[in-house]
Amino acid sequence: MDRRALFFPCGLVLASAYLTTPAPVDYSFALDKPLHTTALVLLLTGLVLVAVEAWSSRRRPHHHHHHHHPHQHQPLSTTTYVAFALNNVQTRHPGEEIWTEAGLHVPRRPWGLRAVGALLAVLLFAICGRIAIFYRVTTNVECTGPSPLAFLPLVVALYHSLRHPSQRQYPAWSADTRMRSPLDRVFGFVFNGSTRYIIPSLLLAISTFLVSIKSTTLRSSYICPIANSDATAVPSLQFVGFLLDCLILQVLYRLVDDGVSEPDDWSILLQDGTSNHVLVGMTFIASSLVLVVAGIIIYPAMPEHREWMLSFSSDYLLGLLRLSLMIPFTTLCFVKSARLYGVMSSVLTVAFSSAYIGVLRALATGVSHAFPPKSTVGLVLCFTLLTIALIIHLLTDTNIETRIRSKVPFRLGRNQSATFIVLLIAFSIGVVVYRRPGPLLEHPITTLIDIASVQHDKWASQAHRSNSLAEAVVHYRQRYSRDPPPNFDKWYNFAVNRNSIVIDDYDNIEQDLAPFSSFNPDDLRLRTATVLATRQAVGGIRIRDGNADVFENVEEAHRETMDSVATMIQKFAEFLPDMDLAINLQDESRVAVPYERLQDALDNPQPYPVSDSTRSAKGFSADRADKWLHIDRVRTDPHFFENAQTKPVFETYGSIACPPDSRARKERHWNTKTFCHTCTQEHSIGAFVSNWTLSADPCHQPDLANLHGMHLSPSNLMGTHDIVPIFSQSRAPGFVDIRYPSPRYYTDKNKYGFDEKSPDPRFIDKLDVLFWRGTTTEGATTYGTWKGMLRQRLVHLLNNETSRQPILLPKTDHSGHFEYMLKRTNDIKRLLETKTDVRLIGPIARCAGADCIDQTREFGFADPIDLRQHWRYRYLFDTDGAAFSTRFIPFLQSNSVVFKAALFREWYEGRLTAWKHFVPVDIRLHDLFSSLAYFGGYGVEERNKRMMEGHVKAAEKIARDGKVWTEKVLRKEDMEIYMFRLLLEWGRLTDDARTEVGFRMDKGQRSEEREVQEL
Repeated sequence: MDRRALFFPCGLVLASAYLTTPAPVDYSFALDKPLHTTALVLLLTGLVLVAVEAWSSRRRPHHHHHHHHPHQHQPLSTTTYVAFALNNVQTRHPGEEIWTEAGLHVPRRPWGLRAVGALLAVLLFAICGRIAIFYRVTTNVECTGPSPLAFLPLVVALYHSLRHPSQRQYPAWSADTRMRSPLDRVFGFVFNGSTRYIIPSLLLAISTFLVSIKSTTLRSSYICPIANSDATAVPSLQFVGFLLDCLILQVLYRLVDDGVSEPDDWSILLQDGTSNHVLVGMTFIASSLVLVVAGIIIYPAMPEHREWMLSFSSDYLLGLLRLSLMIPFTTLCFVKSARLYGVMSSVLTVAFSSAYIGVLRALATGVSHAFPPKSTVGLVLCFTLLTIALIIHLLTDTNIETRIRSKVPFRLGRNQSATFIVLLIAFSIGVVVYRRPGPLLEHPITTLIDIASVQHDKWASQAHRSNSLAEAVVHYRQRYSRDPPPNFDKWYNFAVNRNSIVIDDYDNIEQDLAPFSSFNPDDLRLRTATVLATRQAVGGIRIRDGNADVFENVEEAHRETMDSVATMIQKFAEFLPDMDLAINLQDESRVAVPYERLQDALDNPQPYPVSDSTRSAKGFSADRADKWLHIDRVRTDPHFFENAQTKPVFETYGSIACPPDSRARKERHWNTKTFCHTCTQEHSIGAFVSNWTLSADPCHQPDLANLHGMHLSPSNLMGTHDIVPIFSQSRAPGFVDIRYPSPRYYTDKNKYGFDEKSPDPRFIDKLDVLFWRGTTTEGATTYGTWKGMLRQRLVHLLNNETSRQPILLPKTDHSGHFEYMLKRTNDIKRLLETKTDVRLIGPIARCAGADCIDQTREFGFADPIDLRQHWRYRYLFDTDGAAFSTRFIPFLQSNSVVFKAALFREWYEGRLTAWKHFVPVDIRLHDLFSSLAYFGGYGVEERNKRMMEGHVKAAEKIARDGKVWTEKVLRKEDMEIYMFRLLLEWGRLTDDARTEVGFRMDKGQRSEEREVQEL
C-alpha cells in the first residue's frame, strides 16, 4: 500500500480538525496582529508549494518533449482517480483511453501564458483585497453577522459540475450506455458524475451554517455602535469577502485543474499541471510581499503605530508558530490528496472534518446550571443533517469507485464507512446525554441568598471571637503564627473604645503585606525611598515622634488627599514607630509583579520564632528615624515607572501575576462578539455570580482584556513590575498595592444624607427603577476602546442593544421550574416590572477625535443630579470608574438595593457579603436582566405566559441588611481602626528587630492567656 494514499488524507483530516478547535485560531494570540500573521502564513505556504514541486520534479524521470502530439502531454484533471503523478500521464500509450470521474476524458485546449498570467493577476489582487477585508472585519468583529463561509464547498461543487459537464461518453463496457429514464437522471444527478457533490455540499453547508448561528446566539455586551457605519459596513464587507473567496477558489481550481501550454523553450516547466502549484505558490509569496511593502510605507508615515508594528510578545510568537506550521502543512496535504482523490474529494474532506469538529464543539459546550441556553435538539438535527451529507458523499464515491478502474491503492469501503458513521452517531448521542441541560428546580438567586446568609454569619462570628485582650492575643497567634505587633494592646483598646465588631479578622492586611515579608527591613526602607524619589504621582507621609506630616514635594492638586491621610493617621500616630509611607496619588493601581517573582517572595516569608508566653514584650526599635533614607540622597531612575497610559495592559499588568498555565496567560479571547461562557463557570452558578472575590480574578477569564477600561486603555497608569510598597485606595486583582481606607470616604466627600427635599423613603415606597448616572471616566478612549468599557456597555445594554439577551424565566408548563431564554432587549424591558434609567452625564471625558463623536452620537446625555436624588429609586447600580467607586458606601447606607459590577477591591473586602448586603453583577452584565426579573417581577401586568412574581421582600431585606451592616463595619471609626492595625504591621516589617519585637502579655495577665488557650 502506498503510504501517501493514507498519510496525506489522514493528515488533511487531522490538520483541518485541529484548525477548527479553539487553540490555533479562536484563542490564539496570533490574531493580535492579523496582518503580520497573514503575511508570514502566506509566505510560508507559498514556499512550501514551490519547494514541494521542486523536490517532486527532481524525482521524476526526464523525457524529451520536442516531438510529440499536442494532446499527448495533456495532464489529467485533478479529479481523476489515479495514484500516479499528473505529469506521468505523458508516458501513457497515445491510444489509451483516459477514464475520469465524469466519464471518458475529453482533451481540452491548453491554457496560454497570457491567460495564466491574467489568472495569476486576478488571484493576486483578490487575495490582497481579501486580506484588507479580513483585517477590517477582524478588528470590528463585534459587528459581524452570520458567516457565509459555510457555503464555500457548495460554490466549489457547483463550479466543479460546470467544469465537468454531465454529458458523458461511456465506453461500450459501461452499464450507462442504456436508455435513461427521468428517475435515472435524478439518481444520476445525485449519485453519479460531476454533479454528485452538489447535494452533500448543500446539506453540509446548511448544517454548518445553522451550527455557527446556534453556537453564537449569546453575544457579549461588547458594543457594536449604531452611530457609525460599522453595524452595516462590517456585514456588507463579510459578503464582499465571501464573493472574493468564491473568486479565489475558482481561480485556484482552474490553475490546479488545467495545464499550461508551452509556446516555446521556456526555462520554467509550463507544460504540465503540476507546475501550476509553483505558480500558485509564487502568487502567495507575492501577496505576502505586498503586505511587507505596505508595512514599509506605513512605518514612516504613521509613527503612532511603529511600536505596535515591531513589538512581538512571546505569546504572539507561539500562536504565530502554530499557524505557520499547520496552515502550510494543511495546504501540502490538500495538494497531495487532490492528486490522489481529486480536488472535490479533498475539499469535502476539509469541510466535513471542520464541520464535525464544529458541531461536536457546540454539543459539548459546558452547561452550568442550564446556562448558557443551548438548543440541544437543534444541534442534534444539524448533526444528523451533516451525517446524511457524509453518507451520501461516501456512497457516491463508492458508487463511482465500482465503475472506475482506479489505480489508487486504498479507498474507504462500504463497511468502513458504515462503521465510521455509527461511531460518530454513538459519540454524539453520548455527548448529548452528558451535556443536555436539566431543568432548574429552584431559582439560583434563592439558593445564593440562603448561602450568603450562612457565609455572613460564619464570617461575623469568627471576626469577633475575642472579648478580651488576652483572647485577642491568643486568636492572633492562632491565626497568624506569630506574636502580635508592638502596641497591640493600644490598638485593641482603640478598637474596643470605638465599638468595633471586627477584632480578629484582618486577613486583608496579611494578604497585602505577604509579598514584603521576604525582604529585609533595610531593603523595604530603600524601596520606599526609591519610589518617593521618583516623584511620579507618589506622595509621602512622614511619621516622626508621634506626628504624621506630608512631604513637602506633594503637588497642590493632591494636597487635600494627602492631608486627609495624615489626619486619619494622626488619631493614633503616638503609638506608631517612625516610618515613611509612599502613597499612590493616582486612581489606578501601580504594582503588578510577574508570577514567578511574586511566588518567590510569597514562598520565602520571614520566619518568626515560636510564640513563647514567658517572654516579655518588646517595643519598636528606638533608632528608627535615622534608618529612613532622605529621598534627595537616593539615585532615581526616570523610567522606574512605565507610562502605560492609553495602552492595552491586560497582558503586561492584568494577567502577569497569573500562573503560566492559566487561561489568561495561554489564551487570547480576541473575538469580542462571542460570550465566553467558560470564563464565568468558576465563579458562577448559571448566569449568577456565586463567588464575588473570584469574579474579579483575571486568571480564568481571558475575555476581561476587552471588558474593562483598566485593561483596555487606562487613563493614568504609571506602573512597575518591581515589588515596592505603595499604599493605594484600591487595587485590581493581579496587583500587589497595599490597600488602605480611602480619604474620600473618610472626609465625607460623598456622604450619605437626606433632607426634606431629598428624602430617603422606605424601600417599598421608592420608584421601582434601576438607576445610574455617571461619566466616562473608566479609561481613555482611543481607537474604539470605549466599546468594551464597563460603563459604556452598561448604558448601551439598557438603551441601545438590539441583539437577544439571556433571561431566566419560569417554564410554560406550570411545573415551577425555570429555564434560560434568549429574548430581544426591548421585549425584556417592556415586560420587566422594574424599569431602568441608566444614562451618561456629558460631555464625554478622556477621549479624542472620532471616539468623542461616536460616543456622543451613540449615547446622548442626561443632566447631572445630586447624590441625594438617588434615594428615590429602589435599585442603584454601582460600577468602577478609573478605579473604585466612591458612591458604594453611601449607596449601601441608603434604603435602596445596590447592584454592583466591579474589578477593583478595597480595604473592606470580605466584610460585605454578596447577595446578603448587595447584588453582585458579573462584569459581562449577562445576568442583569435575570436579577431584575427575580426581584422586581416579569410580565405580571400583562399576565405573560412566563410571568414571574417579584421577590420584593427579598430585595427589601438585602437593602436593610446592607444598610445595617455598613453602619457597623464601614464607619469612619472602622477606617481608623484598620489603618492603625495596618501601620502597626508595616512598622514591624520595617523594624530591624522584626523577629524580636512584639506584644506579649505581662506576668499578671499570662494566667488569663493560658485559660484562653485551654478553652
